[in-house]
Order: sequence, then C-alpha cells, then structure tokens
Amino acid sequence: MISGALGGSTVGVGAGTGCAVGPGSGLVSRLLGSLSQATARASDSATAKGVPFLGSPGARTAINMSDVPLLPSDAPSMVGAVVAGKYRVIRLIGSGGMGRVWEGAHITLGTRVAIKLIRTQFAQQSEARARFEIEARAAARLRSKHAVNVHDYGLTPEGLPYIVMEFLEGESLSDAILSRGPLPPFEVAHIIGQAASALSKAHAAGIVHRDLKPDNIFLARSDEPHEGLPYLVKLVDFGIAKIFEPPSAPGESPRAMGGPTREGTVIGTPNFMAPEQLAVGGAPGPQTDLWSLGACTFAAMTGRLPFEGDVLGDIVLKVCAAPMPVPSHVKPNVPPGFDAWFARACSRDPSKRFQTPDELAQALAGVCGVGRLHLATLDEDQIQYVIRRPAVGAPRVESLPVPAAMSPRTALLAGVVLGIAMMVGVLGFLAWRERAVPASVTPAPAMSTGRTNR
Repeated sequence: MISGALGGSTVGVGAGTGCAVGPGSGLVSRLLGSLSQATARASDSATAKGVPFLGSPGARTAINMSDVPLLPSDAPSMVGAVVAGKYRVIRLIGSGGMGRVWEGAHITLGTRVAIKLIRTQFAQQSEARARFEIEARAAARLRSKHAVNVHDYGLTPEGLPYIVMEFLEGESLSDAILSRGPLPPFEVAHIIGQAASALSKAHAAGIVHRDLKPDNIFLARSDEPHEGLPYLVKLVDFGIAKIFEPPSAPGESPRAMGGPTREGTVIGTPNFMAPEQLAVGGAPGPQTDLWSLGACTFAAMTGRLPFEGDVLGDIVLKVCAAPMPVPSHVKPNVPPGFDAWFARACSRDPSKRFQTPDELAQALAGVCGVGRLHLATLDEDQIQYVIRRPAVGAPRVESLPVPAAMSPRTALLAGVVLGIAMMVGVLGFLAWRERAVPASVTPAPAMSTGRTNR
C-alpha cells in the first residue's frame, strides 16, 4: 500500500515561503518558519470541517475531496434542473474544494455529460471564477483524445459558472495504485506515454498543467482496447493551469495570460511539484510538468510517493534538498535502468532533465522493454485537408475525364463477349493448323482383300 497521499491536496502558500537549494541558504529556518504557519492555517481550516489534512500527524492516507460530506445548505439539489437549456442534471457524482460535478444528459441527443458547477459560496469570488474560466479555456484549447473534452461553458440564470465536459467512467491512476499496488512496467510505460502525448499538445498550445499528479491522470474505460489496455488515459483538472499567449513578434517569448495567482504565491501539490516551482517567484513551465510526470511514474512503479512527509515543510525539504529517492531501494524489482531514468526525470537541475514529454516517454518505454511508443503528433485526432493552387500549366481538375462506374449487368455482358471471342480464336487456330499440313504427305495405300487367280 501507499504511505502518503498519492493525490495530495492542492495548496497555496503565500509569499515568504522560499525553497532554497545549496549550502548556507538557511533552508531549514526559512521553510519551517513560514511553512509551519501555512500548514497550521490549512490544518485548522480542514479540522473545522472535520476533514483529515495532509499535514496532520498520522494523516498518511489519500485525501480525496469527494469524500467530504456535503452539508445540506452547501449542496442544493440540482437534480432535474436544466443547464444551458439543453443539459438535464441527473445526479451528484463528485465534489471538490470549489465545485461539484453532476452527471447530466443532453435533452435531445441523450448524450451523457459531466456538469461542473462552482460552489455557491465561491460564486462571487473573482479568483475562484477566474480559475473556473481558466480550466474551461485550457481544456477547450487542448485538442487531444488524451485530455478531457469540454463541450460548453457559461453562467446559469443564478450567475453560477458551469463547465460541461465529456462523461468519463473509470478510475484515477491514484485509485488504481491504491487498489492494485505497484503497476506492471508495461502498463506504466503506456499510461505515461499517453499522458505525455496530451502534455506535448498542451505545451505546444501554450498550456502548462501545473498540477500533474496521479489523481489527475484518469484511466477512462473504453469499449475498444488501446495499446492492449482496456482504458484510455486522459489528463483532467486544468483548474490551476498556466496559459501562455503566442509571441506577437518573431524573437519574443510567449507571454503568460493574466491569472488569479498573486505575486509570490506558490500553488500546487507539493509531493509532485518541482523545486523551482516551490520557490518564491518560481514560474511554472514545461519543465515543471515533466518533473511532476516523473514523480507520477515513481508512484505508479513503486506504489509509494517519491517525496513523503507528515507536514508540508518536511515534503518541501525532501523535494529541494534531501538526497533524491532511489526507486530500487523502495521496490527492488523495478526494471533495470529505472533508477537512472528517474534521476534524470526529476533532476533538480532543469537543464539535465528530459526536455520534452516525447523524450521522457520514449526513454521510459525503452527501460520497460516496450520498444518505441507511437506518440500522437500535434495533428492527431484531426484530419486536415490542405488546398493547394495548381501548378502553372497543370490541367484543371474538372477537365480530366472521370471514368464511369460499370454496373454488374454490364460487367457480366462484357465477360460473355470476351469468352465467346476467346472460343472463336481457338477454333480459328485449329482450322488454320489443319490446312497447313504438307501436301507431300499422302496416306498409306489400302490393303486389298481380293484373291489373285493364277
């Protein structure tokens, strides 16, 4: 079983929480001073609601906000309500810190959907609404079969933001590890490969997920086996994603869109956050996502968290300064080479890590003996037709003759005619051969049957 929270709680720590690396940095005093205050505040808030908190001593089990009981006043029934004039709410299926997820169905088509609504108490908070919108925009911007699809976004008549997404059945990677323990290397390689495919598209679209963890890698059941597995991997929960606009001019760097995260605030799940992401002013980027994906791989392969701790400060110390964990010391029968793979995937020096999701996934496939993975290209799931101008002098398409289709009756008639022609040809050849016999060849005289009189 897993010691520690596989998913963990996404927390925000205010300015003053530094993650310094190296001797003489005053790391212990800085972290334990500011982080203990942040941990105490979060713990008090959770305890007031009767929820176990990651930083509480002895709380070493997975925390899932869907396990939090909903107070009647906090969960007004939406069953039977119609959202956006076309989605009927069926039942409540999940609850998170800022929102609830309901199963719904399209009134006309009957298509099952998931409808996410912000909690009433957060509806008027600009930061919560901004994060809700970012989640919708990021997921809608990402076109991949390995990311949750967003169908609609808007406001209810009461002013509550909602997101309508595809309905997924299955379990998270966190649930799979908790129920099954360490997963087979073959399966881990394909799970991470599919997640890397979505991550490649996300980064190309200017999206940094910023909260990759086993809870947010979903194994969606599929009727058609994919890569030998009965599910399709999907990245979910882009609630704290960072979106970058493409550069406006050549040579310029992508610009981050304005978001709700305040200057000096660190947000994410510490067990799966890169050292530079935990530092004050440490901007998230593609490399921080790759670190998180490496940490998820460690958890799937060993059944344990790479960086465990009873309090937030302990976790951050292990991420930033303590000796890096060695997978084979946790689970001796990991594939040969996995220790080196993890050391590179989660190197504290971003320049020494894998530089792209594809590179990370292909290296893992080699370690696991899977061979080269076929990772989706950026135009996967989309058939693109390119219309080009004809070359000079080339015939126009409409001027080319188009062969007419042959009906079955015509084909039969043509076959009969061809057969008769072949028979006539054979008979003619035989007749010609008969006439071509040399005239000098005469038949033998017939024998006389009469008797000679002497």
